[in-house]
Amino acid sequence: MSETGDGRKRLEPRMTRGSFRFMLCAWAGQTVISVLLALNGLVWRSPWDPPSFFLALGLFVITAVYLVYLLRVRRNDAPFWDEEEARRADWDRRGRQL
Repeated sequence: MSETGDGRKRLEPRMTRGSFRFMLCAWAGQTVISVLLALNGLVWRSPWDPPSFFLALGLFVITAVYLVYLLRVRRNDAPFWDEEEARRADWDRRGRQL
């Protein structure tokens, strides 16, 4: 079990740093798409504009909630990521000493 700085014990982090970066890039792409869809509904008019605008707005709200989740994961898992990088740096340093 790993122990965080404030004494809490967790078995493992929720996600690795690489998967966090991937999910953050996916979040950015989804946010751009939802904003473009919402703006598209405001510029061009058709009978389906109100439902599509609210669907795009709902997608934007979902991406905002997901950003909060990603920031929470980053805050909670940063000690695990730092510990893993320190272990890798120590391993590299020991390997170079040989």
